[in-house]
Amino acid sequence: MTSIHKIKLPVAVTLFVIGSFGIATPCLAATPGADHADDPAYRKDNQPGWFSGNNGGTGFAGWNLITSDTSGGCGFFIGNSQRVAGESGADINTNGKSFGIFAKEKGRNAQAYRTLASPLDSGQKLSVDLVVNFRNGQKGVDLRDPDGKVIFNFNVGTDDYVISKALTGNGSIGSNYHNNSSFKLVFIQTGPEGGAWEITRSGGIKATAKGTYAGIASGFKFYVSETDKGSENDLFVNNLTISPKS
Repeated sequence: MTSIHKIKLPVAVTLFVIGSFGIATPCLAATPGADHADDPAYRKDNQPGWFSGNNGGTGFAGWNLITSDTSGGCGFFIGNSQRVAGESGADINTNGKSFGIFAKEKGRNAQAYRTLASPLDSGQKLSVDLVVNFRNGQKGVDLRDPDGKVIFNFNVGTDDYVISKALTGNGSIGSNYHNNSSFKLVFIQTGPEGGAWEITRSGGIKATAKGTYAGIASGFKFYVSETDKGSENDLFVNNLTISPKS
């Protein structure tokens, strides 16, 4: 008669076996982290530079930078956000540096994609600062879900500042112009179905707008297309932050 011996697994091994079969495994939350334009990743030959594949800070995947052509009429750089209006533009810099995007004249565009290392979990917050001046052409930011779907858009163009693709709060947030204009965008994931967004305008005009979005925040696309010539039409972004659960 064959004897049967019971084997008692240690607790740690038992949990591993359960997890291996897909039972009771926790969701992966986004890694808390931050990035800014003064990170050492954005230097080449001891000079500031922003290139596809750069991956500064923590909590994000590398940048994917795409332009419509290589003629020099569109692209990416590290610069001073205040120079979008001479020296009187809004300051979102880190040690005098922000990420800059330009795309001048018809048919030209530049797009900067950045995904989180993991999508936001409930209670986590994602934020970024933007600076603009002139409002011709199109420039702004998309919030994207894990499949690349746009679940929120903030666009500056046609002399207005407009929200679209959100669940609530779509439309103009106020069209009054000032050359010193910065916007802090904050996204709070409230559950697997969506979250809340808030934009705080600072500089020459102060205002706040709020609403909700549907889906899970997983990354950004910053873009500029078909503006007039001149640095007044550039878009600056900086201070990308992923906060832990509140």
